[in-house]
Amino acid sequence: MTTLPSFDEMMRMAKEEPQALEALRARTIEQTIATANPSNQPQLRALQHRIDVTISRASGPCQSMVQLSNMMHDKLALLNTAFQNPDALRHQQASVTPFRPGSPRNSAANH
Repeated sequence: MTTLPSFDEMMRMAKEEPQALEALRARTIEQTIATANPSNQPQLRALQHRIDVTISRASGPCQSMVQLSNMMHDKLALLNTAFQNPDALRHQQASVTPFRPGSPRNSAANH
């Protein structure tokens, strides 16, 4: 596992070597996911991808922090619901519209 530099060193890296700090971040995340249970790794990689996309779309560090905090808050609220009222989650259903190649609706979208 990668040993993290001190906070002061990471602050210096953020100012003077942002690419090196980003490489450290990516390496540490990859190592952490690699040590997780293999059955959890796909979900962890998907979550990390969502985090990376959120960061890349944010206008700055403060906006990304707020968006990631909101994402975490939403997940904690869902977890709380699962603990407090699991039946509420069991009864949720999605409406799935089947895709049929060549159907009039799909053909019109292709023209």
